[in-house]
Amino acid sequence: MNSKQLHYFIKTAETGSISAAAKELGLAQPAISQQLANLEHELSALLFERDFRGVRLTDSGERFYLHAKAIIQQMDLAKLEITDSKTHPAGPVSIGMAQAVCNVLAIPLLQEIEQRWPDLNMQLHCGSPQQLNALLRSGEIDLAVNYENTATDKEFIYQPLIRENIYLIVGTDTTKPEYQRLLGKTEIDFAELAKYEIVLPDKNDPLSMMLSRYENHTGITLNRKQNFGLLMTSLRFITAGNGIIILPSSAIFHLEKTQHVVAIKIVSPVMTREVSIVNTSARTSTRAMQAVSQAVKEITISTHASNQWRGELLLNPTLVTSRRNAFTN
Repeated sequence: MNSKQLHYFIKTAETGSISAAAKELGLAQPAISQQLANLEHELSALLFERDFRGVRLTDSGERFYLHAKAIIQQMDLAKLEITDSKTHPAGPVSIGMAQAVCNVLAIPLLQEIEQRWPDLNMQLHCGSPQQLNALLRSGEIDLAVNYENTATDKEFIYQPLIRENIYLIVGTDTTKPEYQRLLGKTEIDFAELAKYEIVLPDKNDPLSMMLSRYENHTGITLNRKQNFGLLMTSLRFITAGNGIIILPSSAIFHLEKTQHVVAIKIVSPVMTREVSIVNTSARTSTRAMQAVSQAVKEITISTHASNQWRGELLLNPTLVTSRRNAFTN
């Protein structure tokens, strides 16, 4: 078994046709057919079912495909790691972020990467915490910026960034008297939240799970209103004055700046949740991945300093600043 056979196998599996794979690889079809036959012989297993429409993976082929992808990925990372050690950060890096985090980090991170490391190709994925965990496990993303207690996978490695404060968000254009009375507040007791119908995420969302823990702790039950799935849509509903929502400042700092919303800190008890950079020990950490992680830490510090992302900073600014030189030079 060799890397050439694995490449041919993967391309054939993904195109569903030996002829299509040959065309994409710029090779003759018999050459690929022979290599696939050799691979099946070595494995003593039929990897493809063949008919007039092309090929499709057998059960054995499906299992081998996952291993083949992982092997090629590790080989590519090994090559990149050697190259990275001799040059500045370069190559592909895929990072995932939860929706609120994406709102505060995505644009400055993209700008920072483009300015400092133009040879680094960063791909950004925005999704739910559960989706990000699945993408990390499958190897489809290299890093994630995600919330605490969203996965029990022991291979996940967490680097804490910030313990963010949680707020009640009210639209300033509201005409409803009960919401207008809230606009003059800077803090609100958790118990008082029970008076209002509040837009909240699905029960499996980390924020909703966290609120359930606070409910159990205080004995107070919140009046939940179904959300709209996407953060942007829910915020559109809030800014139109139709409801209120619970979110961190990272999700709404831009709307605070334009005075479309007011953020009221939830106290008694104070509500917080931890945000971390997450990766997995199953993936080799390349210089490019380390550079992106470094940039995330720097931007977290700057957005916290500018009051865009409020809470307890869990990073040491001095250590992060000193580490910057390793990727700038």
